[in-house]
Amino acid sequence: MTSETPNPRLRVLDPLVGEWDLHHRDLVSGETWQGHDRFAWMDGGFFLSVEHEEFGKNIKGTMMIGFEQRWGADAPSEQIIGHWFESSSGFHFVYFWEVDDRTVRFSFEEPDTPVRFLGHFNDDKSQIRGEWHLPDGGGYELTMTRVLAT
Repeated sequence: MTSETPNPRLRVLDPLVGEWDLHHRDLVSGETWQGHDRFAWMDGGFFLSVEHEEFGKNIKGTMMIGFEQRWGADAPSEQIIGHWFESSSGFHFVYFWEVDDRTVRFSFEEPDTPVRFLGHFNDDKSQIRGEWHLPDGGGYELTMTRVLAT
């Protein structure tokens, strides 16, 4: 079964579309670093593409976010799934996404893992502030600030 139009539930991702400056702060060491994200809908609107870079950390990659429908499956996934491809290391990871009017959450490899990012939009959706919790027990604060078009 195929669909000619994207699932309307993908519209929850619309507030992410655009460019974001990133500010990270390690929760243990206090180290800070910057980065940049660009979210854009692919033609057709079935997938949201994310270009990501963390300056000075050699982390760079692309994520494709949408409903996953495997070959031969009758229906797409119930959850929004992101596939991360890290061009700086060759890693490929899967993330499970949940977005609503106030919250952005993506979990690493499993929907309910403690390895996740949980952030909150400010009132005008120009900023997301949250924390990444990592497998080794560490993590970092992440503030995403929307880059306004000039």
